[in-house]
Amino acid sequence: MDGSRKPLAKVEGRRRMRLSGMTVAFRGTPNLDDWVAYIANGTRSRKLILADHVSERKVKTLLTRCQTLSRTEIEKLAKG
Repeated sequence: MDGSRKPLAKVEGRRRMRLSGMTVAFRGTPNLDDWVAYIANGTRSRKLILADHVSERKVKTLLTRCQTLSRTEIEKLAKG
């Protein structure tokens, strides 16, 4: 393995949902299926994960779908 290889770039972001007012954070590596999306303004003991180990496309689609959902619908969608 070559030691001079650059590390893979990580991407992070946050998006505020229009209808519910919740903030959803996401992070991952482009071209890898290691993306995760979670509700950022929840309590630390109860971090609600919306998606885990999925592709970037699935996370972006999920964020678009969540824009029109209410707070209870988003929490129901999350796996706690």
